[in-house]
Amino acid sequence: MRTLIPTLLLAFTLTACSKESKPLYNVPDIPGLRANLAFTCAQEADRLPPLDPEADELFRYGRYLQLRPGPKEFDDVARYYRIAAAHGHYKANTNLQLLISQGFAWSPFRVRESIDLASQLIDAGVPSGYYDIGFYLNRGFGLKQNREMALRYFRKAADLGNPAAQFYVAEHLRPMDKAPDIAIQMFQCAADQGHGKAADTLGIIFDGREQYAAALPPYQKAVQAGLYASAHMLAQAFDNPSTDSLYYLALTPDPERVRRYKEIDKFLNRWEYHNPKIPDLDQIVPLPPAPLPEWDGTFQWKRERDAAGPPPQPSDALIRRLAQAKKLDPATGLPLDLMPEPKATLKTLPPLGTLVNSGEPCPQNGVWCVPNGLGLDPDFRKQHFTEGTTMPRLIYVNPRRYMWLDRWLGYRYVSAAMTWELVAYRDRPA
Repeated sequence: MRTLIPTLLLAFTLTACSKESKPLYNVPDIPGLRANLAFTCAQEADRLPPLDPEADELFRYGRYLQLRPGPKEFDDVARYYRIAAAHGHYKANTNLQLLISQGFAWSPFRVRESIDLASQLIDAGVPSGYYDIGFYLNRGFGLKQNREMALRYFRKAADLGNPAAQFYVAEHLRPMDKAPDIAIQMFQCAADQGHGKAADTLGIIFDGREQYAAALPPYQKAVQAGLYASAHMLAQAFDNPSTDSLYYLALTPDPERVRRYKEIDKFLNRWEYHNPKIPDLDQIVPLPPAPLPEWDGTFQWKRERDAAGPPPQPSDALIRRLAQAKKLDPATGLPLDLMPEPKATLKTLPPLGTLVNSGEPCPQNGVWCVPNGLGLDPDFRKQHFTEGTTMPRLIYVNPRRYMWLDRWLGYRYVSAAMTWELVAYRDRPA
């Protein structure tokens, strides 16, 4: 994902090695941010470099391994992503950062690799690299925590067109005593790039101002982006709510639009953990005054998903060639000069079905599962843990009886002690 960039490590250095941090890249200073909040919408797609077709072949297969149902071998996924990222594949870079920084995939230098990958994106001109460094600075992950410096990186990413950064900065500017008009511009820019939360937030802002006609298009964009709460909102808005209802948008009641939005709501709920989209929304339920077209009850995203078979597995020869070109280990994607020494002996693995409680040390790298019965997505119940880490409590969403309460009050999260079961493992170098 990210190449090892010495300049980043020398200038910021890892937390334990540096007392002061200096800006690595050209980002606006804090006084400048406060004095000049003006924002010009930029699209991230205009700055993204072309993808190498062979690297893309590795990325697509790695993503398939990551998303297919069942236990995940995240080390295999990371291998494909690492080699693809070394060849400039920014999507593989982003996915690899998440796997490594969150501990799903093993790395002998997790923090260093994560930061190096982010700096690789910046050097390639990819706006999300600034967002990633901002995230690490904000959290103090591998870099000395510096929230003001983080804000500079988030703003730089937003100015370059990264929709996640535009949403993040807009949330900070949204309060009335800050810069709400600039925030609306940023929300709009992110929404136009398919950022569902930005679109939904924009709808909520206009709704709260009773600018109902202006609220409708953002809500529609949020549904297209996959937000079921926005579909629920529009279903209720067309169902003749009272004028003092949270759902009131001054719309003419339309039972068929209500039905279709409810079907979309159910569909997005059902597939929530697979990141569904509704790109054909305007062919299913366009906003008035457009008439409703015929609809067969299916969704383009699901049809394409069902029709698409798994991508071809890259050949060993291709993997070796791409790895050797960047001096990487073909088996892991790690740099050859940074590979750890192999184990002298092999240990006896605990059997599948081993049970460990929250708070106890993990006895084996592998995929661990919590019991069914919580109503959780099967893939969410399975997580990858590294030997020696403390088995965590499970944090999950406990939805309220009425969905609109979650929408307005925020999701309720439950933290519960669990008994984890080992369901798959793969011996890792350590």
